Amino acid sequence: MTEERHAHQGLPEFHQHGPDHDLSRARVVKKTKIFVVVLLLLLGFGLAKTLFTRWSYGDVLAQRAEQNTLMHVLVTKPAPPAATGPHTRLVLPGTLLGIHEAQIYSRVNGYVKQWLKDIGDTAKKGETLAILDIPEINKQVEEATANFQLAKTAFERWKRLRAEDAVSQQELDEKTALFRQTEAVLKRLRDLQSFGTVVAPFDGTITRRNVNMGDLVNAGNVGTAQAMFSMANVDKLHVYVYLPQDRVGQIKVGDEVLITQNSAPDKPVKGVIARTAGAIDAITRSLQVDIEIPNEGRVLMPGAYIEATLKIATGKQLIIPTNALIFGAGGPFVATVKDNKILKKKVSLGIDYGLQVEVRSGLTTDEDIVLNPLDSITDGQVVKIETPPKRP
Repeated sequence: MTEERHAHQGLPEFHQHGPDHDLSRARVVKKTKIFVVVLLLLLGFGLAKTLFTRWSYGDVLAQRAEQNTLMHVLVTKPAPPAATGPHTRLVLPGTLLGIHEAQIYSRVNGYVKQWLKDIGDTAKKGETLAILDIPEINKQVEEATANFQLAKTAFERWKRLRAEDAVSQQELDEKTALFRQTEAVLKRLRDLQSFGTVVAPFDGTITRRNVNMGDLVNAGNVGTAQAMFSMANVDKLHVYVYLPQDRVGQIKVGDEVLITQNSAPDKPVKGVIARTAGAIDAITRSLQVDIEIPNEGRVLMPGAYIEATLKIATGKQLIIPTNALIFGAGGPFVATVKDNKILKKKVSLGIDYGLQVEVRSGLTTDEDIVLNPLDSITDGQVVKIETPPKRP
């Protein structure tokens, strides 16, 4: 405690009595009043400035409040499909086939005596593929030959006797019929005997051999019969693809088709639509299309999986984004903007391309359609069209 505070018995200076002490207290009170007045002046100035600002920006605030009540929308216009866009192509899967393919069966029962062609070998039409041992047919041919010779001798003898009028015409007719019958039986058996030599039905390549020496083969292609060989002509290939019903009018015979394989997607081979089935399959609701492909150098192989890219005639249909559609009880709609007001229009849809869809009727190219419309959007609702910023 200082000497002065000790002299004042520890009390502050302005708590003391006397003229000097009263003057000190008055000084403190005066400073306090000045501080309070300055503070009140500052608060009043701030309040006045705030009120003035609100009053001066009242119109702007009212305008912004009005704008906030409007719906801001982005719009686009329907457009025809691009000449080289994804809408002009249709990719369909398929399996390559030889232009001629055949499963070769035996026409007679027998054992494989010799096979002359293996897989990968080429064969000309009529060239021998295998020789069969057919003892039963051979015995039947011998028997039929003997019967034929006997009937022929009898026929010639009775023919001479008839010329001498030694026998009746009835007897000659019976001998003649027997001769013709044995001749037909012999011809049929000799034809069967010729089937013991299995030959190629056309020029091609052996793609499968299912027999070995000594195998028993059965006649026909039903039951337990087994194909002896498989052949294919691979100089030209073809593939069947199945076109959806709604695309039938977009192709025609003679159109060019690109054939690609997964192993060489950058090396397409050109083909051509050779023919169509001419009728829609009632089960799959698709049209069978036959595409022929030249196979120079035998780059493509039968049995390979390919993708056929068909060029599609798009016509005059319009394309819109799928996120512009509104689906309701009455069907699909779009919300158009006219004079900054909403006008809903019903549309008829065509082919769905995923992010885009074809519109067959209900729109024109000069209309603005709303993107991502709300389900609650109504006719006559006032909107404001926004322009998205351009990408740098």
